Amino acid sequence: MALAELLARIDELGGEEAYPVVPLELFFDGNDDAASIGPNLEPHPGMPAFARVLRAVRDRDEVADVVLQVSEVLGGEEWPFVDAAYVITTASPEDVHEWAGELTPDEYVEDMPRSWPQGDPPPGAPPVPPGHHVVTLFWD
Repeated sequence: MALAELLARIDELGGEEAYPVVPLELFFDGNDDAASIGPNLEPHPGMPAFARVLRAVRDRDEVADVVLQVSEVLGGEEWPFVDAAYVITTASPEDVHEWAGELTPDEYVEDMPRSWPQGDPPPGAPPVPPGHHVVTLFWD
């Protein structure tokens, strides 16, 4: 049921071609598929760790929201693949990467943009409040 709800939301937002973003709960609730996020991590921290850490980041005072970018819908009973989390925050990218350190996101690069990757918000993105910017956590 949770997977069907997630897939329906992705379709509403234009499908995987639109690279939509979804809320943490929609992605993690019922998801035990370690291949759906950070599949190349060795050892993989586990889905409960991903959910716990990203929710803790979202709960910080300096964070407005955390959303996940869907990059591939695999079909069948497999969960869609997510390769990035977008943290809408007033904090520095270095701080955000430190908060998520347990999940070993790709290293922060000094000239990484502090906005949505293509400049425009992806479908499903929440508004970025004044004084906030977007920090990307990426898992290749």
